[in-house]
Amino acid sequence: MKKHKVHCPKFLKNVLLLGFMTLVISSCIPNEKVMYMQNKSGLEKLENEALIPLKRVDYRLQPNDILLINFYSRELEEVEKYYPIFARPDNLMRIGQQGNNGNNNGINDPYLTGYNVDKNGEIEINTLGRVQASGLTTTELKHQIEELIRPDVKDILVSVKLSGIPFTIYGEVNAPGPQLVRQYDLNLLEAIARSGDLTINANRGNVLIMRQYPDGAKIHKVDVTGRDFIESELFFVQPDDLIYVPPLKIRELGTGETALETFATLVSVISGTVLIISVLTNN
Repeated sequence: MKKHKVHCPKFLKNVLLLGFMTLVISSCIPNEKVMYMQNKSGLEKLENEALIPLKRVDYRLQPNDILLINFYSRELEEVEKYYPIFARPDNLMRIGQQGNNGNNNGINDPYLTGYNVDKNGEIEINTLGRVQASGLTTTELKHQIEELIRPDVKDILVSVKLSGIPFTIYGEVNAPGPQLVRQYDLNLLEAIARSGDLTINANRGNVLIMRQYPDGAKIHKVDVTGRDFIESELFFVQPDDLIYVPPLKIRELGTGETALETFATLVSVISGTVLIISVLTNN
């Protein structure tokens, strides 16, 4: 039986060429989608040397926060009763002396020595009992505790601070996961840097932040490729922020994260196409 050759139509070659060109173009990620802090068109330009006012917002305490509280007076004995027994200065000193034997594992752990804000928004302080903390800033709580103690200790001074800034970052980052930063404040760019930076496929123009408020949670969108977010409240990370970095649409094509990976993918596509055409035209 005589075999007939199947010739590849010209339009099929044109389609394959068009598909190849489309793949090449779509696999390129422009610098505008990768660079941080650009001056975007249509927005007020922020010059490099311009002084940018920052909107620091006093964080209001919420359930599950862990606080570090210390009491001060000229007479140490006057304030000792307000500490938990194991956290009283003389006991901490004794535990510290035992540290040479490796027995002070929890002495510096705020989870063990700090004051936890419970689900009702309260903390428990020796002698004082339960004290409302949720909804207050650390400064407001400091003054409230001082007023409660002042009838007994005239020169009382109280310090209240958060044990740190816990946050979780995931998605298109190089080191996703929860983190705890022991600083008074932390900005979003620092949080990204602590996660090993964003991947090349990250959608930097659509970073999502889930932030907790006394009445619930809100999801905010931030474009870190621009500069305007530096002037907003979202520039600073707050305790328990959940930061999600979605991928760019190009990830759906699976063309690779680097130029070399993209080139290898294109070579594979071309080779496969040539093989198919060769089979069709020789049978």
